Amino acid sequence: MRHVVFYTLGNTFFKLRLCNSPSQICTNHYQHQLFQNFKAFSILNTPVEKYPLKEIEFQYNNSIEYHHFSHLLQNCLDNGDVLSGSSIHTHLIKLNPNGFISIWNKLLNLYCKSKQIQRSLQLFEEMPQRDVVSFNTIISTSFRCNRGLFEGLKLFSKMKRENIGPNHITLSVLIGACSSTSMNLVTLVHGQAIRYGFNSDHFVGSALVDTYAKQMRLEEAICAFDEIVELDLVSWNIMIDSFVRNGCKEQALKIFSSLRNEGVEFDSFTLSSMTKTCSDSRDLNRGMEIHGCVIKAGLTSETPTSNALITMYSKCEEGMNSATKVFEGIQAPNIISWTAIIAGFMQNGQNEEAIRFYRRMLRAGMKENEFSFASILPAYSSLASLEQGMQVHARITKSRFESDISVGNALIDMYFKCGSLLDAKMVFETMANRDVVSWTVMITGFGQHGEGNEALEILKTMTSEGFKPDDVTFLGGLSACSHCGLVDEGLQIFRSMIDLYGIKPRREHLACVIDMLGRAGRLEEAEIFIEDMGLGSEAFVWEALLGACRIHGEMELGQRAAEKIMELEPKRNGPYMLLSNIYADRGLWEDKEKVRESFGLSGLKKKAGRSWVTF
Repeated sequence: MRHVVFYTLGNTFFKLRLCNSPSQICTNHYQHQLFQNFKAFSILNTPVEKYPLKEIEFQYNNSIEYHHFSHLLQNCLDNGDVLSGSSIHTHLIKLNPNGFISIWNKLLNLYCKSKQIQRSLQLFEEMPQRDVVSFNTIISTSFRCNRGLFEGLKLFSKMKRENIGPNHITLSVLIGACSSTSMNLVTLVHGQAIRYGFNSDHFVGSALVDTYAKQMRLEEAICAFDEIVELDLVSWNIMIDSFVRNGCKEQALKIFSSLRNEGVEFDSFTLSSMTKTCSDSRDLNRGMEIHGCVIKAGLTSETPTSNALITMYSKCEEGMNSATKVFEGIQAPNIISWTAIIAGFMQNGQNEEAIRFYRRMLRAGMKENEFSFASILPAYSSLASLEQGMQVHARITKSRFESDISVGNALIDMYFKCGSLLDAKMVFETMANRDVVSWTVMITGFGQHGEGNEALEILKTMTSEGFKPDDVTFLGGLSACSHCGLVDEGLQIFRSMIDLYGIKPRREHLACVIDMLGRAGRLEEAEIFIEDMGLGSEAFVWEALLGACRIHGEMELGQRAAEKIMELEPKRNGPYMLLSNIYADRGLWEDKEKVRESFGLSGLKKKAGRSWVTF
């Protein structure tokens, strides 16, 4: 009677050998300490009889048996079974098989994929042989587990010392790891790619294009792209996305045209990248052409592409009609779809619609993420709806997204705009992590509510904790000083922005300084500031000065400022209104009527003001 012996490793059954009798299964079972945790059973011609064994005889005299190990290890890889893989590792150590490097590589890959980094490194060092696959596995794992660029480069140096040449995978991994470091390392690895003849490989070339683009070195990126012998769609997509990320719309369009001329079929990623070239109303026609490509390619059912179209129409089209139609055409909108449509309504000032879609999203059973929370909170800020904003805050707390910086910043802004300074301060103080935006929102918020000293204290604390203020931070500080009459402090902030932080003042900073001097009644200093900064041909500075003249009843300077604005920008109605109000405050009714008549003759119309009441 013949017996078929099977072994099980985890849930894997493996046929091993044929035996003439049950006793033969156990022969010499003390000779080899192998498969201690295996079970064996026999299948007979009669009803099945099982023979559980602790140890069995196995002959390791050819490559067939090692193929069994390879098969078992592959099953461990597929199932993530580290425990069974460790058992096989034990037997491999006892057998010490030379010439079967693929088995060791599979075992190394199993440990690496299971994030057993220390066992991976130990196995790598103890392997009887290593090849390029071994090094690729351990190098990529080193980067993936954030062991640092230096450790990966050390392994690459060890690889070269052992006279093992890199392949396209080695170099692609190294280039990708260098993308956020200095250009010297990127250039060094690029040189290695040229030395080994892999610079024309599409894997290596695409990695070089992406890395150079992230470093804003587009000329080098183009050269690397041109060196690729056989361009695939991934290479084209990376080149297009590189131009888009660096704001080079026309170059991205040229690459897209070249792709189509070469007969390469684009995919949803290509078109999603192309939609990013459309960012304002001037790009609407181009965006509609891209939408046409989506329809022709049959990609309308691709949710990522539809999400990109929603964002594009939100930016380029006045109103949200097209964006809404695209959204309604998505069969199963995901959280990105909902966030895109909500953010689109916000960008177009349709706060009520944004809230309506947010509530609709909740009714559909979709759970918010940090991006959706950060998108909807400004709607309640704009409507100054404190109660509803606090309800969203409660949902954020339940969802455990309070630790997200962007969500925290949006909450602070919402509470300030709803007038709840204590709640804004509480959110700020309980944030686990902060960024420059967090500090800026606090400074701006306190300044808008007349708490100038508090705003300056926040700015002082910000710099003492090692945060570097940006131009928006300084604008918030200047605005706070302007609203609270802290002129000397504001001038000191303005000088430190230029001298200490090397930030070139924008027109908003200059207008804020003039407004600050004007509010304090230091109108002559404001006029001198305009002359010293060479701003005489800028209408916005004269408009700020004119507003200050209205506050202090300075008629002569106000008249000069108004005439200057009318000369520079004759179609603006602001100077007419301000000047007529200055005359009215002085009781000069005839002069006021003359200004009003000039305003009427110019064909300008004053826009009606608006207000709202929340019930």
